[in-house]
Amino acid sequence: MAMLDGRIVLVAGASSGMGRATAEALARHGAHVLLAARRAALCEEVAAGIRSSGGEATALPADVSDEAAVAALFATIEARFGRLDGAFNNVGRTLGSSPLQDTPTARLRQTLEINLVAVFHCLRHELRLMRAAGGGAIVNNSSIGGTRGFANLSDYCAAKWGLIGMTKAAALENAPHGVRVNVIAPGLVATERFEQVRAEHPAVIAARLAEVPMQRPGAMQDVGETVAWLLGPGANYLTGAVVPIDGGECAR
Repeated sequence: MAMLDGRIVLVAGASSGMGRATAEALARHGAHVLLAARRAALCEEVAAGIRSSGGEATALPADVSDEAAVAALFATIEARFGRLDGAFNNVGRTLGSSPLQDTPTARLRQTLEINLVAVFHCLRHELRLMRAAGGGAIVNNSSIGGTRGFANLSDYCAAKWGLIGMTKAAALENAPHGVRVNVIAPGLVATERFEQVRAEHPAVIAARLAEVPMQRPGAMQDVGETVAWLLGPGANYLTGAVVPIDGGECAR
């Protein structure tokens, strides 16, 4: 029996990168994966790939930065599935880099909306469904930028630090109700964007890799397997934790 057999698990931001790899990992472990992302065609593609490999997946395209769209998404989940057992909130991206004094207020607000407020929208509905069912597990996707500073990324670091604080508060509030809430903090992971930057700016990536004790980037599958474990029974006594997936970088 797979560790997530029979569980209904949502992946927000499932169309590519860590979200896609995690959706595939969750399906391999037996979950029925609900795929939410803005790009409907890619959501359908990921769902079709999972099903062709013998897994269960349903595409539910939605823009989770839109509060009304999130409400509609969870209304659909409740109507079609009746419950939600797990969720991976893989939401966020950088919107640019600059010293703090040169960072436009508009970009700060947009960064917070995408990286923090969008997860807040998802969490409210996930927690409501899980508390009503008597339990569940949630994993949020922060970054090592939420545990250390990066020059010229003050807006992104602020959002990712905020997400860690939000996760810890939600974990404390919901522990008595059987809902666990944890957060991962990936470092350098070989996503599509990572490969693009490595091709265009190899010196930048080489300098970053020099900071990683394992001297290599993580694989997207490393993220997927970690999230699957956090959502599964093996992590039943873990909540409010920040789990680094960074090759030892933050241990320095």
